[in-house]
Amino acid sequence: MSSISHAGVPGGADAEPVDPAEQREQTMVPDLSEQLQREAELVHASRGVSGPVWIARGPAPTQSAQVRVPPDNEVSGAIQAVLPHPSDANILYIGSVNGGAWKTTNATDARPTWMPLTEFLPSQSIGALAFDRSDSTLQTLIVGVGRWSNFAQRGDDEVGIYRSTNGGGSFAQLGGTTLLGQKMSAVAARGATIYAASFGGGLFKSTDTGATWALASGANGLPTGGIASLVEHRTDANRLAIAVRGAAPKVLISSDFGSNWTDATTGINGLSASSTLRLAFGPGSVMFAAVINSGTLAGVYRSADLGLTWTALDVPAVHPGGQGSTNTALIADPVDDTAVFVSGDRITAGPFTGNVARLNSAAATGSQIRFVVDGGATNTAPHADSRAMAFDANGNLLETDDGGIYRLVNPNSAAPVWNSVIGNLNVTESHSVAKDTISQVLMIGVQDNGTHQQIAAGNSRWTFINGGDGGDVQIDSSTLGPSGGGSYRYLSSQNFGGPRRFNYSAANAFIASLSLPALPVGGDVQFVTPIELNVSTGTRMLLGGLNNLYEANNITTTAPSWTSLGAPGANRNAMAYGTRTNPDVIYTGKAAAVWKRTTAAGALTQTAALPAGAAAITDVAVHPNDENLVFAVDDNQVFRSTDGGGSWTDITGNLPSISGLDFRTSEILTVPGNERIAVGTRSGVFVTGLNTATWSRLGLALPDVLVFDMRFYPGNSGNQLGTLAIGTLGRGVYTLDFVNQDILHKNGFE
Repeated sequence: MSSISHAGVPGGADAEPVDPAEQREQTMVPDLSEQLQREAELVHASRGVSGPVWIARGPAPTQSAQVRVPPDNEVSGAIQAVLPHPSDANILYIGSVNGGAWKTTNATDARPTWMPLTEFLPSQSIGALAFDRSDSTLQTLIVGVGRWSNFAQRGDDEVGIYRSTNGGGSFAQLGGTTLLGQKMSAVAARGATIYAASFGGGLFKSTDTGATWALASGANGLPTGGIASLVEHRTDANRLAIAVRGAAPKVLISSDFGSNWTDATTGINGLSASSTLRLAFGPGSVMFAAVINSGTLAGVYRSADLGLTWTALDVPAVHPGGQGSTNTALIADPVDDTAVFVSGDRITAGPFTGNVARLNSAAATGSQIRFVVDGGATNTAPHADSRAMAFDANGNLLETDDGGIYRLVNPNSAAPVWNSVIGNLNVTESHSVAKDTISQVLMIGVQDNGTHQQIAAGNSRWTFINGGDGGDVQIDSSTLGPSGGGSYRYLSSQNFGGPRRFNYSAANAFIASLSLPALPVGGDVQFVTPIELNVSTGTRMLLGGLNNLYEANNITTTAPSWTSLGAPGANRNAMAYGTRTNPDVIYTGKAAAVWKRTTAAGALTQTAALPAGAAAITDVAVHPNDENLVFAVDDNQVFRSTDGGGSWTDITGNLPSISGLDFRTSEILTVPGNERIAVGTRSGVFVTGLNTATWSRLGLALPDVLVFDMRFYPGNSGNQLGTLAIGTLGRGVYTLDFVNQDILHKNGFE
């Protein structure tokens, strides 16, 4: 089992470039209000209706991973925001980057029980959380939506904010068209006045409890520009501090809850257009500021007079990965006005855990830094890529990162200890999924957390088997078979790093591993390099490089090798390889076109042009029994060909009116008597018949979440007609079983 350095935020040293297939979608800010309302109504209407039900498979959580948090070294997924109850350490809220907002009422237990709060709302990408402190019961909760994933900033619709008045029991969506497309970095509320801080758009304000919104930036002393940080004073409910991005970054303070702002930037040095600021209030008049330049912490400052003057502190090296723009958190000790904690991306040695430092401003320059990870924390450490920190009611430090949420007990002592607060959280960003049909175990490639697999079939706890950012995964359950040695499992890390073939027994016991060769053309790998096993035979594999395709006809041997097939390469995941009647057929999507090969010696040639409006292809699917029936999807359209790409028909139909966009994956469901094409979208899975264009939602109880990968496995018994496994970018893995009784519901959906 291998472990290598993980990757992270776009723009950092380990960055994943934006997928070309998504560039159009990421730059669009459509008017989604009506579509999102229809989507929400459809999801809510489906609850309680009979039909096939999606089953959550975890990870909840994964153990033995890249942290040092005994006893189980647990990870889940990335958490952007944390909100502890100020007087009850057991009540805790978190906002995950793509898995929604969650709440626990037993946070101090060894394994807290978490409850999802927003899973059927239109977006699961959470950027900020805050209590409305004018509500003395602390039942009014404000949630800011925004994409913060280190997986190239992918995520759900940016729909403004949610507001709850019953502790997260239910929410109202606020912001209308004004806040659509805004990436929320912070929120604050006092009764009818609500602030929503957008990382790119500035500070927005409502004075009528969210009914209407206006841009507050550019008036009352507040300059225009995106907001990197907005913090509230712990004891003075009227005091705010804000960090404005732009060519001339600024720190500003308000003493009247944002009605007026005073510039407090003087004395904070080294600011430029590349700077991002983090702010924190300490006790009384104490403030702290952290300056991140080009992804690296460049300065830490303390003010004893609410920003009138600043003193530079020692600067800890917390960003060897260069990911500070996203992965930096700053929090002041609530009692000791000389202490501040700052966190970054990772340490520089295996297992590449988190990087958190405590600064003592009262100490002499050069001796202010003490790292509170590994040797500085009783040989414990949280996951890498920190995102937020807060103190709970017991005075312990909570930290969230790309692995989940952790607690530093006795943070100011000489021997603090990290422990896990993950419990049953299920917020993993799973971008690739495969199933072993012998042991019935699932395996996934995961953003920032490597490759995971179930401990056993049906178990919601998973185990870590490979490090780095997880690559594409595949499982061959046919070559060895249940009596001949089980399965082959294929995996890699980012940029096709450390590709391996694992052999597992039918009982899911590890037998052996083999390193796979690098590609013959250097530099042709993708951040997540797609692989596909042949539909006809598990001895063959196809790999999609940036500019070339590669084929291995001996992938199960002791010395497998790659043969370059030449251009065009593949977009992410956009490959189909073989049918049961023709193992040589290949379809690949590159840019906005589909290419095809029909014979082993044949060349890849472009099929007919796709219909008008086609963009970069995100996936292709070919019928396993008919090489001429093929489907292709881009971010918002679906195309069908019945003549092997000789012509294409747009069958998008009503799909955009009932689903989110960002069509990421497609799969042909060969359920006997009820074959359909399925598409994974930003709001679940939708299906239509192979020769129709009228779409409906598939299955019940699936959160409104981005579905990134799908695999259909035909049934192996008279009653079992097949299983669809999906990897979601924020809620782990779900499966849907098709059984004989489902034929009575020909649609298979509500």
